[in-house]
Amino acid sequence: MADGWRRLLEEESEHQWLTLAMFTAFVVVGAFAINATENFVGDRIAQIDAMHEGGLVVDIEYHSNGESYTALVFSPSTGYELYTEHAGGRNAVVYTPETNDLGEQVNFLKTMPSGEVVFSVENNRLVALMGNSIITYDYTGFDETFTIHDVADFVSDEGTHRILLTQEGSRTSLRGVNNGVPTSAMSMSSGVQWHHVESHSEGLWVVIGTYTSASGADGSSPATPDPRPALGWVKWSGGNAAPVLESVSMHDSGMFHGFASTGDELIVGGTVKSLIIGDDESVSSIEAPSAHVVADEHGAVWFIGALGSTNLASYDGQLEVHKLSRSVPVVVSDAGVQGDVVQIHGTDEDGNPIQWSIDVTADGSIESGRGFLNLLFLLGGSTLLAMMLQHALQQVRRAI
Repeated sequence: MADGWRRLLEEESEHQWLTLAMFTAFVVVGAFAINATENFVGDRIAQIDAMHEGGLVVDIEYHSNGESYTALVFSPSTGYELYTEHAGGRNAVVYTPETNDLGEQVNFLKTMPSGEVVFSVENNRLVALMGNSIITYDYTGFDETFTIHDVADFVSDEGTHRILLTQEGSRTSLRGVNNGVPTSAMSMSSGVQWHHVESHSEGLWVVIGTYTSASGADGSSPATPDPRPALGWVKWSGGNAAPVLESVSMHDSGMFHGFASTGDELIVGGTVKSLIIGDDESVSSIEAPSAHVVADEHGAVWFIGALGSTNLASYDGQLEVHKLSRSVPVVVSDAGVQGDVVQIHGTDEDGNPIQWSIDVTADGSIESGRGFLNLLFLLGGSTLLAMMLQHALQQVRRAI
């Protein structure tokens, strides 16, 4: 076949138009074929063979080894269970209705830089799981009561600074932890109900929450004023002093629901717009609405859309929007990273538990249809161009 092409290319000029026409057709057909496979190919509905099979994963934290996880799982028949499933199928149950029925009181699960998985089930106490050990941080040694909704650590050569996001009666606030003793609550919250806190840099923290104005003050219905997403900057560098709210910015609509880190930048996921926070404290918005954000092991952040979304966005210094071959099949309850796979947990449109997986290495690879056609197009086009160039050089030599 190659010899036939070579003879065709070596024909006199009256046949060269045919060669050029065939090359043009090759380019056009190749472009259409590649465009036809532009859909993201790394997603699938997972077949579950883990302990949480049949249950709804409410919160989950995958461990750094990529083989174990800690999860809060709800089953209508048994209730809430909190456990760790280790590699090899071993498991360590923390709460279960049969023995210690506290799973329903778990406020959150979060992995600290040390590897601890922390949560809270009662006032003034924080519980941490580390390997097979359970550690309780008891903050009940003074006459104040608060509920812990979130925790953030900042680790440096001098040690670890920990800050708690707390419920203080009808308002939320922040308390630092100094030598195991919590500070007094941050005195001002600017009318915002804070939901999550994350460390930014030495002595500087970021909080996200929801602000609801006085009835009708922002132009919304006086009976049901619209909540607005809020971003706050907090200063606390350790010591006995309470954290201080430095500034608050209100945004137009939607809700901020979580953080993810790319290393140099902190991403705030939002239902309408998301934010990029730089290490220089700059804040910019991006058109990446999501129900959840999660960072993979390669430093990219994935924006998981709401049920029915047709696109999937990722950010690794620049925003890339992937067209899905089918719409997002899950109402997200939580997500995490297991090796090169982002695992998204929740329910399908009928309310049944489901797990949706994204292989972050698959899209554009040779194994995908688009990657294969790209490779085929490059090889085929290069071969044709090389044969045409070789013939042109032969004609030049003959002319000389």
